[in-house]
Order: sequence, then C-alpha cells, then structure tokens
Amino acid sequence: MTRRLVIIGGDAAGMSAAAQARRMKTADELEIVAFERSSRTSYAACGLPYLVGGFVASPDDLVARSPEQHRAKGVDVRTRHEVIAIDVNASTVTVRDFDAGLQSAMHYDELLIGTGASGISPPWPGIDATGVVQLRTLDDAAQVERLLVTGARRAVVVGAGYIGLEVAEGLLKRGLHVTVVERLDTPMGAVLDADMATDVAVAMRAAGIDLRLGVAVTGFTVVGGRVAAVKTAAGAMEADIVVIGLGVRPNADLARAAGIGVGASGGIAVDDHMRTDTPHVWAAGDCVTTGRELQIR
Repeated sequence: MTRRLVIIGGDAAGMSAAAQARRMKTADELEIVAFERSSRTSYAACGLPYLVGGFVASPDDLVARSPEQHRAKGVDVRTRHEVIAIDVNASTVTVRDFDAGLQSAMHYDELLIGTGASGISPPWPGIDATGVVQLRTLDDAAQVERLLVTGARRAVVVGAGYIGLEVAEGLLKRGLHVTVVERLDTPMGAVLDADMATDVAVAMRAAGIDLRLGVAVTGFTVVGGRVAAVKTAAGAMEADIVVIGLGVRPNADLARAAGIGVGASGGIAVDDHMRTDTPHVWAAGDCVTTGRELQIR
C-alpha cells in the first residue's frame, strides 16, 4: 500500500527532504506531495542581495531546481498552494489553491513542515508603506528592482548585520546614496569582536556608505503611500527605498495552532532526527529549534 508524505514548503529544507525520501522509496512505495505558496522552488535566498546589486544577472540563476524539475524526479509539487491548517488527529492538512480559489483537505501518513522564517518587522508607524521592504524572497527582490528602475536614488538600510551589509553593497553598486542605520555601536556587533567590527565600519565608510551607529529607528514619513524618510531619535533621513534587515523569526504559527510542540525561542521543537513531539510529524529548516527545547510547548 502506497503511503503519502506531505511537505509544507518548497524551498531548501522541504525539497531536500523530498529528494531524500524519493531516493529511499519508489513512487509505488511513497507518494510525495509538496505545497509551496509562491511560484518558485529551491532557490538560493542568500543570493538575493547579489541579485539586487547586479552581481547575479537573473533570478533564474538563483534557482537550483524548478517545480518542473522536481516533478520529473517524482515529487508532486503544487505551487501557489498554501497549507492553512493541520489536523494531527485526522492526519490531514487544509490547503488553499490561490489560482482556483478553493480549499481542500489532504490526508498524510507522514508530514514534513518546512515553513521557513520571516523577517522581523517592528511595529513602526509607516512600515507598510510602498518602498519599505524585507529581502527574503525572489518577489521581494523583484519589488526592489521595480523601485530602482522607477527612480529610487536614496536608500536606507536598517540593520548592519550580514544581510544589511550585503544589501548596502549592492545598492551602492547600483549608484544609490546608501545610509545604514544600526542601533548598536558597531556593525555586525552580534557576530564580530569589537576590533574587527571597527575595521568593518572603517571599510564601509571608505566605500561611500553613510554609516549611522547607535541610532534607533522610530518610524517612517509616508507621502502618498510611499516612504519619504526614515525617522530616528537623531533626526530624519530622506529615503526612496528602505530595506529592513533585523533578523528573522521562525514561521511556527501553523504548527503551534495544531498543538505541535514549539520551543521557547519560537521554533518548532525537534530532536536530532528532526522529529517533533507529534507522531508522524517532522520539521526542518529555519522554522525549527533543536535540543532540550523539545520538551517545551
């Protein structure tokens, strides 16, 4: 009897699990269905700042395997489908088909949750304005590109971590005036020793980036629905585009609502085999936390 593995999320973790499962089981033994709410699968999100900067020529260059390629390998990938609920008692997922405008339920024998993470968005006034973006997906990169080709000239990057610095470099290469705002006293302060962080600050300024350290953002000035400036305790900075790079939070709400264990840090709790505390439910990728937190709900 054929069993069914349902995968939520069609990016790195989900499709890696799908590929491994297919190598272990034939189609007669295991049906694999993967739901992905966007239209893309298996792309290198870490390359998005380099796509924005023009170091990578095309979005397609970041795609490791398309939905069609996964299907050719025996994985039933359904793009533009979002899982909106999990019933662990009935072993079903409820799925919304964006194109058909319909909802349906699907039974699973095994479930893998790979819902990833979302960028942190503080409740700053104006954060929903056009021109204020996170850079997490290819659609986000496309939005940045639209802003650039329609005349954006002044960019403010909020956060001087890895993503913030990479985005700043890319926007500088595209000819924008770039300001980086960081509430800490050094860039990359969470990962570098003070002397190294100081060297990074010197290099950023030497490259032409206006680096503002020890400055906290308080909100945005919005004119006609578009961002016009970034407000801080030290004054405002004009901006046509704002990229927020303040880290991520795991997307664990779906699991939490289903009663699947979530750790104190907010990720789905898993053991060293990526098993959750719920039978036949697994999780992997940016949505999980590992270790002793498995016992915390």
